[in-house]
Amino acid sequence: MRTIILVLSLAFIFTIPWEGVIEPPGLGSAPKLIGFALSAVWVANVVITGRLRKPGLFQIAVCLFVLWNAVSVFWSANPDETVGRVMTWAQLLAFAFILWDLYTTRTALLAGLQAFILGEYVAIGITLQNYFSGNAYYTHYQRFSPSEQSNPDGFGIIVALGISVAWYLAGSESTTKWGRILKLLNYAYIPAAFIGITLSGTRTAMLASIPAIAFGLASLTRLRLAARIAIFLILTWAVLILLPQFQELRSFQRFSTTVPELTQGDLNGRTEKWSEGLDSFLEHPLLGVGSNMYHSVTSRGNEAHNAFISVLVELGLIGFALFGTVLTIALIKAWNQPKWEATFWLTLLMTWAIGASSLSYEHRKATWLFLSLVVVSAALTSHRDKQIYRATRLTSSMDQTTATPKEMVLH
Repeated sequence: MRTIILVLSLAFIFTIPWEGVIEPPGLGSAPKLIGFALSAVWVANVVITGRLRKPGLFQIAVCLFVLWNAVSVFWSANPDETVGRVMTWAQLLAFAFILWDLYTTRTALLAGLQAFILGEYVAIGITLQNYFSGNAYYTHYQRFSPSEQSNPDGFGIIVALGISVAWYLAGSESTTKWGRILKLLNYAYIPAAFIGITLSGTRTAMLASIPAIAFGLASLTRLRLAARIAIFLILTWAVLILLPQFQELRSFQRFSTTVPELTQGDLNGRTEKWSEGLDSFLEHPLLGVGSNMYHSVTSRGNEAHNAFISVLVELGLIGFALFGTVLTIALIKAWNQPKWEATFWLTLLMTWAIGASSLSYEHRKATWLFLSLVVVSAALTSHRDKQIYRATRLTSSMDQTTATPKEMVLH
């Protein structure tokens, strides 16, 4: 049954980048349907086998954060809307527990990351189709996304998140035929991501991709010199070929306004939304205004477009401290891993933080996918270190047992 759960979890991760594209009337999106099936089978397996991986500090912190979201219904201006968001949080909590309970091997971890990249290809492919058919999300700047439910900002950020994942997978060791094919597919994602971000016209995604690209270029040092040069030249050639094709796009031209917007503008109206939210925070500093209630404190009924301010205003200092605890645990887990893994996870978290600074990304599936996988990776590293330590102790013990009296004195 665990194999079925693993397959369902990979299918769920695969659909995250193109969420909202397939949405049968009355049934919800594809991730929602697969997520329901995944949760049901996982719960059944836990009940039947009586086995559940012991939760760690991260899972406990997430539980407390979700619980605080639920408690906020008591002071929410619209309890029904808050309950709706709490249901989303409950699903994300279940997702975090499933990943922790199920992903106990490096093979499973890499499979999860690879499923995400394959899903990215679907999202970029559908966006390209919308581009060629002239189906723009925002007609003024010719900005495109996979569906009407997925706006270009969210699409651009999720594409940027995939860049460091693709580099990491491409740089990971693989000796099988399928592994080598996937390695090429992961390298090919870099120019594909350039296309996706360009079509989205998302300036934050462009900024968020910078640390990911830097990580990728640095990771080439793990390869032989000839391979480094070949990959660098191919990727450079791909970008130079693609660049002239998109220079006339208004979505691409929008990137030229990034610096003026950061230094002189209002970040496309975000600063006003943040100011109104912070004014509300001063009135409700401890408890906040309730989960999913940020729009109730803005004049235009908008979201925060900033995950950190959103949590602060909706859940107050208590909720913000809990959310900060979750993020701090993930950072520490990333930092304490071996250099290659640590650099990857820290880069991914940096990309997420840049994206979350301009989007209300705290309740997005991609957020909790990667926060959970950071912790999973850290646990795998810790388990591997313990095995190495035990093997070393066993070898040392065997050497002492077989040593001559003279050698034992030297020991």
